Amino acid sequence: MILRTQCATVLSDEELARIEEAALRLWARVPLRAPGTDEFMSALRDFGCDIDGDRIGFPAQVRERTLARIAAAREQTGPHRPAIVENQRVGYQTNGQAFYACDLETERLRMASTADLEEWCHVCDCYAEMRRGHPTYIPQDVPRASCDVHTFATVLLHSSRPCLVSVYNAEMIPFFIELQAVYEGSVEAVHEHPAFNTICYMNSPFMISREAIEIGMGARELLDQPLRISSMPVMGSATPVTLAGTLALATAECLAANAVTLALDDRLSGWTEAPVSFDMRAGAAVATGPEVSLLRLACRQMAAWLFGGEWSAMAGLSTSAKAPSAQAVLEKALEGMWGLANGVRSFASLGILATSDAASITQLMLDLEIVGYLARLAQGLEAGAGAIAEELSAEVAPRGAYFLEQEHTARHFRSELWLPELLDRRTPMAWAADPAEMLDAARRKAARVLAEAENRSPLSDEQRRAIAGIVAAADRRAQERDLARE
Repeated sequence: MILRTQCATVLSDEELARIEEAALRLWARVPLRAPGTDEFMSALRDFGCDIDGDRIGFPAQVRERTLARIAAAREQTGPHRPAIVENQRVGYQTNGQAFYACDLETERLRMASTADLEEWCHVCDCYAEMRRGHPTYIPQDVPRASCDVHTFATVLLHSSRPCLVSVYNAEMIPFFIELQAVYEGSVEAVHEHPAFNTICYMNSPFMISREAIEIGMGARELLDQPLRISSMPVMGSATPVTLAGTLALATAECLAANAVTLALDDRLSGWTEAPVSFDMRAGAAVATGPEVSLLRLACRQMAAWLFGGEWSAMAGLSTSAKAPSAQAVLEKALEGMWGLANGVRSFASLGILATSDAASITQLMLDLEIVGYLARLAQGLEAGAGAIAEELSAEVAPRGAYFLEQEHTARHFRSELWLPELLDRRTPMAWAADPAEMLDAARRKAARVLAEAENRSPLSDEQRRAIAGIVAAADRRAQERDLARE
């Protein structure tokens, strides 16, 4: 039997309805601040929104129209309910957009470089099942205005397959298209499956910057993509400090985002919010902790309440630790266990530190150990005749504890027992003779994997020259823009 889990419930229907009602009132009362392009503002005006400079109001007819579309979507997906998961396969991925690298030798933070990203690409390709959600490192030794182009080019030049790189400068979108076209062989392939993010990020509370709008609108024009909106509210800083208050404000923002995408592309954007917390003592945003886990599960439950269907938890392997440490392992393991128990079977943020601001190959090795533990739990147990081993027990038990020498043990121990690479399970005296710690083993493994890692990019020399030319052109464009601003 494999592990069977049902997602937890943190809010009753009555509480969900109460928070939704508050969100509806907030949506009616709070305008969206968005200094949009002419096309953006015109679409919202035509949809019936009230436009006052860069403030966008949502009158009753707009709210009713949006809610009607949401209700229609809910009819298609069915009633909200907790997900029941019976999937023994655990997936994992790296992500993040770190400006800092935790040095492999010194374990001190320094600015991330192009070489760090190259090495990270090579190491990730050593693990066939590892996916990549973001590049992990954003090199800081390249021109700032074209930094994202350099990141995408480095990924293409040093990876077996592309991973998502977010665009934070609308003027760079054409260079991203050219880079992927070189990799894929055609612009048509880029339009079909862009390997880069052009999301319009909303800043809580109720604000979208001009730059974010230009990126989203640029993707609509150049890639024929609908506008996509996402937000990461910071509880206690950009929202009320209470979980329910954050959820109410986030729900109101989500409803406003759906009205915007209906106005522009006649489509719902669905749930758009992924909140984090704010540590009042440190003065920093944090993406892990019990309040974050509860709030994100509440968000999933609210999303199902609004749009219908099942809800499951959202959990990565996040930490606020700045270096591989007991804190990093504790936070990541706890979040992983919470997620697995609530139906999560794919875990992100491997190797990530400092709430995605830093990364470490040593931490990546530790996180792979955590994922191995979670994967063994998800596998469950086998209860067939061979696993029950009745005849073996009847034969061996009368003679004593001699199961170690049985063929049955040799045949089954690898599939039944979890065999960690880094955890020290030796006897006390064996450890005392060589008191190495788990972190020592992780560092040695990281160094070994890095030494053996290779560049598995499939690009030809001609493609590499073409990519170099595109990056140089992006640098020139960025320099021209900077000069024009001066």
